[in-house]
Amino acid sequence: MEAINAHLKQPRGRAAVTPTLVTNDLERLECLPRIAGMRCVLLESTIFDTLARMCDSYEGGYWHFYNLSNGGFYMAPDSDAAFPLSCENYFEHTVCADTAGIIATASAYSHLSFLSNGECFANAYHRLSEFIFQHRDAALIRAALD
Repeated sequence: MEAINAHLKQPRGRAAVTPTLVTNDLERLECLPRIAGMRCVLLESTIFDTLARMCDSYEGGYWHFYNLSNGGFYMAPDSDAAFPLSCENYFEHTVCADTAGIIATASAYSHLSFLSNGECFANAYHRLSEFIFQHRDAALIRAALD
């Protein structure tokens, strides 16, 4: 059984992936184009829409941007509120804003990776996945994405 689920575990010997909150406005402007190029607006709106579909109580607001030490990126709402999520795969759980943002960002990457020339989104998904494996809510995030 362990060999079957080996892809769900973080590879041993890999350095931890660390997030850095982007606080500089100019750096924030570079985050989405670095991941999606000219489709950066599509990426951002897809992330917002994804969380809105998963969480009936989500009404928009400011989002934090996080660069990952492996070149990855995710966004999370600036909120202390709990986010009751209901996903298409029947996952239902209440999570914090950071976890909700990771789930929404990863889901958007996955969805957009199927577009023509969607490799940038597939690559972004894999970089974010490396971080997800070590996140405190890894099991919840993986369940939401499964």
